[in-house]
Amino acid sequence: MVVWCHKCGTKNVDRTTCSNCNVKLLIDQNNDGIPEYVQEAVQVECPWCKTVNRVITETHCKTCGGPLPAVSHDNSGINRGTPPPSPPRKLPDVYVKKLKYRNTLFIIGIIFIVPFIWSIIFPIIGFFLVRSGLRTAKRKIEALEKGIKAEGVLIDVYKDTSETVNGKNPWRLDYEFKTKNGDIITAKKTGAWNSNNRYRKPNDKLWIVYLPEDPKINAIWPPVD
Repeated sequence: MVVWCHKCGTKNVDRTTCSNCNVKLLIDQNNDGIPEYVQEAVQVECPWCKTVNRVITETHCKTCGGPLPAVSHDNSGINRGTPPPSPPRKLPDVYVKKLKYRNTLFIIGIIFIVPFIWSIIFPIIGFFLVRSGLRTAKRKIEALEKGIKAEGVLIDVYKDTSETVNGKNPWRLDYEFKTKNGDIITAKKTGAWNSNNRYRKPNDKLWIVYLPEDPKINAIWPPVD
């Protein structure tokens, strides 16, 4: 982004303050004839491919093109951001593979099957774990691909200390939304490792996608994994 300083006329590239006189830069971001201060860029991790994007007004990942979650530039709360497109939606292939083959149940199941293929009990346990992991992934994929949208709100967000990987804990997000029939659905998202969640707080707005025939099958859009 190129901005000419309104005070000294210096050309600035991808800056919020002038490189010459250090004044905070102004630009007509809303195209309404009234200049506003340039927003600071916020680092946003893409939930689809994990690319870190430096975001000011961008809504899609520079690498995979997937929609980015809304973030707060001033810690005043997060709105819903861009609504999900109408179904059916095309999800990035890298994200679909991650849901299917990198979830905890699938990985543990493979560990039970491969090293103990010569036995009986462990492969059977592994088979059921793999099947459960794939079934869970399928439900989320269906919600993201085919679900209708609903306006949701974040009830609570906190670090989940029941799970630890390399000394780090994932986030847990509790949320609720109203279906087209007027039913209030309360749900939770566990195992959310995405660093964007550090910006979230209760009462933030969310987009939810859910299957109308079974609203318990739902997901936050874009994902918060």
